[in-house]
Amino acid sequence: MLTHIDPKNNPTMVDVSDKKITHRMACAQTLIQLPMIMKPYFVGDELVLKKGPVFQTAIIAGTMAVKRTYDLIPFCHQIPIESCKIDIQVNESLLVTITCRVKTTFKTGVEMEALHGASLAALTIYDMCKAISHEIILKETKLIFKTGGKHTLLGRPTYGLVLTGGKSQRMGEPKALIHYKGKAHGAYIADVLSSYCDEVFLSARPCQWKGSELEAYPVIQDTIDNAGPMGGMLSAFQLHSEVNWLVVACDLVHFNHQTVEKLLSDFREDVVATAFKNTDGGFPEALCALYTPKAQAVFLDAYKSDVRCPVKVLKHSKVHLIEQTEGINLANINTPEELRHVKH
Repeated sequence: MLTHIDPKNNPTMVDVSDKKITHRMACAQTLIQLPMIMKPYFVGDELVLKKGPVFQTAIIAGTMAVKRTYDLIPFCHQIPIESCKIDIQVNESLLVTITCRVKTTFKTGVEMEALHGASLAALTIYDMCKAISHEIILKETKLIFKTGGKHTLLGRPTYGLVLTGGKSQRMGEPKALIHYKGKAHGAYIADVLSSYCDEVFLSARPCQWKGSELEAYPVIQDTIDNAGPMGGMLSAFQLHSEVNWLVVACDLVHFNHQTVEKLLSDFREDVVATAFKNTDGGFPEALCALYTPKAQAVFLDAYKSDVRCPVKVLKHSKVHLIEQTEGINLANINTPEELRHVKH
């Protein structure tokens, strides 16, 4: 049944009263081709005309459009917009890329808001530039990703993997079962991932969590012995080779929704992984990263070459590195002393 048609075939707004409130994001993109006659009007990265700074004005217009989407598109819900960021980039050929990212915590998504914002920003650029030339081409507008609803859309399904298969020898107790936030930390991370991923699994040894708090969570068994986290990752990559994998180690004590949202908002599908940059060494944080299907072949080749460290694999791969912004902390714990310090 069509969601905007009631049983009597009358148009109606979708009832979202029974839906859960979740963190939701959407990113949309619009392309505009400007003619080369516009090139002399650029001052740095801004296009400056008598009407004013074009891109800055377009950002304001796009933001206003996001906030008023429900006013203009029938049956769109009025949504509390928590964040709207519009980025405008232009290349040497004067192809303009407008990216609109929108966030909310609500019962329904914000993809229409993101699409509306990117489109209106593009129309504003056209309006301000048409006095110079009408040879401006409004190209494609598309949804890049959305998260927080029934499915995460990143061009393909996205699965979550919590690495819990380690033996925790230095800690002396299973790190995935330690309580930091009212539940076993492996369960906490899996629950956070479930807000964004189509499916979430624990990576574990056979029967590792039987009789524990983690027993009810779906498990992908480590099929490669003595390979550490890389063995669990390869097991998952090979079992579901067509999806993106959001991989998280179970000992990241400060892991939160913001960490996931940063990975999703900066995701690139043309690389092996989108990963945080280590704040001290600058290397990719391989155990809190979003992997594309390209990772399977890369990790398998590394394993065959006797490489067992995911960080080393990513150091020699095409990776999109992102900064750990405020609110994101990838510190982990490995010893009882570190555990006491964190709990204190």
